[in-house]
Amino acid sequence: MRSHDILCALVEPSSQFSLTRRLYVGPSEGKLRHSSFFQELAQLDECDPAWREVSAGLVTLRLVDAWLQQGRMTAGADAWSVGAVRDAINEIPLGRPVRGMLFSIVDVMESTPEIDVHTVVPRLMAYARSLDFEAKWCLAIDVYGTIIAHTEPFDDSDSVIAAHLRLGYCLRQLGDVEESGDAYATAGQLALSVGDMMGVLRARIGDAKIAMLRGNIPQAESILDSTIADAAVYRLRSVESMALHDRSSTAGLRGDYRLAVRLAYEALSKMDETNRDRDRILHDISTSFYRLGVRTAARDGFLVLAATAQEQYIRWASSIQLLAISADDRMGPVFERYRRELANEPLPPALRAEFQFQAGRGYRLLGQFDRAEHWLRGAMESAQRHGVNQLLFETETELELLRQTTVRSVPVNSVPAVGGSIGRIAEAVREMREAIGVD
Repeated sequence: MRSHDILCALVEPSSQFSLTRRLYVGPSEGKLRHSSFFQELAQLDECDPAWREVSAGLVTLRLVDAWLQQGRMTAGADAWSVGAVRDAINEIPLGRPVRGMLFSIVDVMESTPEIDVHTVVPRLMAYARSLDFEAKWCLAIDVYGTIIAHTEPFDDSDSVIAAHLRLGYCLRQLGDVEESGDAYATAGQLALSVGDMMGVLRARIGDAKIAMLRGNIPQAESILDSTIADAAVYRLRSVESMALHDRSSTAGLRGDYRLAVRLAYEALSKMDETNRDRDRILHDISTSFYRLGVRTAARDGFLVLAATAQEQYIRWASSIQLLAISADDRMGPVFERYRRELANEPLPPALRAEFQFQAGRGYRLLGQFDRAEHWLRGAMESAQRHGVNQLLFETETELELLRQTTVRSVPVNSVPAVGGSIGRIAEAVREMREAIGVD
């Protein structure tokens, strides 16, 4: 079979469509560019360091737009706009990574003799990823959109494919499933067109994630199983690791947590130094241990992540699980500490609903039934509003348990003993916690 035929077989039929229809091109003429940055600024106080970072990012992006559209003089050393942008970046406190990223964007525009989008795109990608890591998905979407709008799909396929994949991720985090699916499909179509096997397989993993969100677990498993096999054939270990990780997630959704732990640990073993999914894999291993009732191993993993995870989202998610474990262990003061800390965080919708659910469940376990009902009702409202159906079912079950509770003392669940490969994995996670000295 020819290489192009193999690639065609790997792309979902729904992905076979015109690129010109699906490519994200940002706001049309007449609309405000970078509106997400303006909206973010409107919510911040000018005295807040975050305001300075967003403001500097906005003026840098506007300078990029002008440089690419009007010519080098816009970013010349003597241009007043460059000085204004540098002043804005200088307002960012020293030590913040974004400061260096934004200066780098301005530096390369000043030093490039001719307009060349290729010189600025890697720096814009680095900036977008930093926003991504800090869970500032609306801002990251804006930057990814800027990259896509200013690059040619076939001449700059690597950048455009990568930008669409990350765009799909950010849209998915914000609950925009349809647009996320479109971004993954575009990445897969472009990767197919240029013969990029890694891009095709990564886009298929995105398709599987969308299938999981829609509750179609069999479809997700079918996509992932074929992706794991194809990645092994082409020796794409990092992609194989990603697919194994998501296959672990589907096992967890089916309630097979031992298989979930094993698959996730295999994914961890296949990571290379460029793979940034280590935190997410460890989070899912810890979650599966928690579902198995092995709370000590789960707590070890979540403590490591709460202290060291690169992404804000993972740190939040791990703290929510530590909240749940503290309730299981009837550690009321620890539970309250985590609850107070999380209550003030700008959690994204699905994570906010999960936090409300775990707070309500925790209060039930701690015998504070009125508070439990308050938080569970809030979780139900959030889950309904944002279409988090699985959590909606779990909340309804928890409310029924609350109605059936007639005694003030709820027994502590026993912790099962584990051995074999699962026990060895639990020991490896404990060693991770001890290595960083958290308790």
